[in-house]
Amino acid sequence: MEDCGLKVENSVVNRYVKSLYDVSVSLKAERQISDEIELLKNSVSALDDYKKYLKKVSLIKKYGENFVEHLKECLDLSKPMENFLLLLVKNKRLSLLIEICDEYLSFLERMRGKKVFFVTCASDFSEIDRKRLTDNLHEVFDGDIECVVRKDPSLIGGVRVQFRSKILDYSVKSRLARLYRAIKGDVYEN
Repeated sequence: MEDCGLKVENSVVNRYVKSLYDVSVSLKAERQISDEIELLKNSVSALDDYKKYLKKVSLIKKYGENFVEHLKECLDLSKPMENFLLLLVKNKRLSLLIEICDEYLSFLERMRGKKVFFVTCASDFSEIDRKRLTDNLHEVFDGDIECVVRKDPSLIGGVRVQFRSKILDYSVKSRLARLYRAIKGDVYEN
C-alpha cells in the first residue's frame, strides 16, 4: 500500500518528503527544490562514510547547524532548503537526508504530468468511490488525475480533498467545528 505515492516503509521519511513537496508547490519552486535536492544528494553521498557523518551531525545540534551552513555556502542553497535542513537538524533527523532525497526524487518522477489529489476520509474508501471521485475530478480538470487516499478516523465521517494548497473539507469534524463557532457567535465565512 502506498501513501501519497510514497513508500510506506519509513513514515518519517514520507512525512518529510510530503512536507517538502507541499512547500515547493506553494512557493511555485518545484524545479528549484528538485534541483537542490539532487545537488544535495550527490554532494553529501560523495563524502567518505557519509552515513556515519550524518549520524554524528544529527546527534549534536551545533555540528548539524554548522554542516547546514557549510552546505548552504558551498551549494548556494535557497532559504526554503536551508530551513528544511535546519528542521531536520532540530528534529535530529539529518541522518535521513539521503533517504529523504532519494524518496523525494522518486516521488517527483512518479508524479510528473499527473494532477495528484490527496483524499482523506474517516473510513475505508472503496474502489468504486475512488473511481467516481476521479471521474468527477476529470470532468473539471484536464490531464491525468490521481487520487491518493489516506484514512484518518479523527474526521469522524465525510471527506477532505487537497489539490496543491487548496483544501475542500467536507468532513463531519469540520462541520462540527463550524457549528461550534456559530453557536459561540464567532464570525465564520464559508
